[in-house]
Amino acid sequence: MSQPAAEVVRHDRIILAAQPDLAALDAWVEGGAKALVNSRTPEETASLPFDLKAEAEARGLTYLELPIGGAYGASPALAGQLAALLDNTQGDVVMHCKSGTRSAHLYGALLLSRDPSIANVFDHIGWPGGRDPNMVAALMPGEG
Repeated sequence: MSQPAAEVVRHDRIILAAQPDLAALDAWVEGGAKALVNSRTPEETASLPFDLKAEAEARGLTYLELPIGGAYGASPALAGQLAALLDNTQGDVVMHCKSGTRSAHLYGALLLSRDPSIANVFDHIGWPGGRDPNMVAALMPGEG
C-alpha cells in the first residue's frame, strides 16, 4: 500500500499530514491508524466538501479537534489534550491541518515538554515544512 498523498512525515506512531481526503482516511485506517487530530479551525473544516468528523468516526477513528490559528491562537491546553489522546490510544495517530505545519508545531511542543533535551524538535521528527519556534513555545504546556 502506498503512502496517502496527504501524508508529510511519520515519527514513531504519529503521522503528520496535510488535509486528508476520504481515500487518505481509508488508507490510514487500513494501515492501523486509530485517531485523527484536526488542527484546522472549525471555519476551515466547515469548508470541506464532506463532514470530516462523521467520516473519521464512520471509519472507527477517534476524532479530536485542536484548532490552531485565527481567533483560536495557539493555546498550551492543546498539548495537554494531545497528550491525553496519545496516552490513551494504541496505534497510529494522524495529525493534520491544511499543510501539516500547525500539527507539527503542536506535536513538537508536546515532545519538548516531555524531553527538553531535544535540540531541534523539527529535525528530530524529520519535519520538512515551516518552522516557527515562537509557535512551539506558545503551545508548550505550563508547569503542572
